[in-house]
Amino acid sequence: MQLISASVPKRNAPSGVADGENELLFSTVRERAEAQFSRFPGGKLALVSDPERVALFRGFALSPRAVSFVLEEDALPLFSLPEGVACILAAGGERVLTAARCFAEVRRIPCVLFPADASLRGAAEAEAYITLGGKTALHRLAPASVCCDEALLMPTLGEAYASLLLARLACFEGRALAAFGMGEPRPEVPAFEASFECVLRAAYALPSALREGEGFTLAALLKKDGEITPHWRAYVQLLALYAAFFEKGMPRRAFVPDYARRALHAGTPLCARVPTPEEYALRALTLERVRGGFAREAKELLTARKRQAERVSSLSAVPVSLRGGNTFRLRYLPEFAPRGLSALIRDFGLLDFD
Repeated sequence: MQLISASVPKRNAPSGVADGENELLFSTVRERAEAQFSRFPGGKLALVSDPERVALFRGFALSPRAVSFVLEEDALPLFSLPEGVACILAAGGERVLTAARCFAEVRRIPCVLFPADASLRGAAEAEAYITLGGKTALHRLAPASVCCDEALLMPTLGEAYASLLLARLACFEGRALAAFGMGEPRPEVPAFEASFECVLRAAYALPSALREGEGFTLAALLKKDGEITPHWRAYVQLLALYAAFFEKGMPRRAFVPDYARRALHAGTPLCARVPTPEEYALRALTLERVRGGFAREAKELLTARKRQAERVSSLSAVPVSLRGGNTFRLRYLPEFAPRGLSALIRDFGLLDFD
């Protein structure tokens, strides 16, 4: 299979990384691993994976030039690898990818990633929180070549497409918050198609600012609850909330949310900032001023939901539903995303209902 590279911006590469290596590649794990062993004929290569993907490197683990390592929760043992390692190859989820890139940054060696999730989380971020010796801190990450194996990534492709829809909703949220004087607009998501390469390229190029939308917080909460399509479910629920708010949401002027009670029910520390009467009044006036435009945009997104559901279903093992499901996490989302649009909706008293 021919390797196809995506055009992406390059960052300062570690020493030993040839120009053109920090890009998106489409091939099998075996093909790319063989290419790396050929590139470093005299050096050792570290093969790192999580427990679920150990078999991906089975054909190379017995090589005298291979050093195999299974990464658990803490990344510190990774730094016990010998100094002679010339390149690190990592297969797995976000935690494994970021740990490998942190190691590559410290050792100044090339890094090749084999993501197991089509959202490509951990593959392109400039920095990430890494646990080393039981302490979690923000670490700089080395750039890496990212190998997209279709067989490995297809099971998560539908959710990756849904995460791009969530990113578009994060753009909507950012513009709405900016209209209320509560933040800056976020970069827009370029158009993308429902195909393997298009979804992967869009996910890889997605600005990190778009992953800060409260939709991704909701998706993480739903995933923790066992939801099998958390990004799609978060998109359906949050879009419905935004559309209802801008279409007919009216501030409950005589109602003050019980912030402490909400935090208790959500199981999180109280972190809400209660708006002053002046802020509340200004936001209420702003809502009436901007309501029309945002309501029309949200309605257009609602109209497209059925088509988007069909696209996500075409990329998933099982069809997805347009039903919102359990909305407990949505109701208490402001307690986990205090700077999100849902927090403003809560402050208007519109998320307190029986």
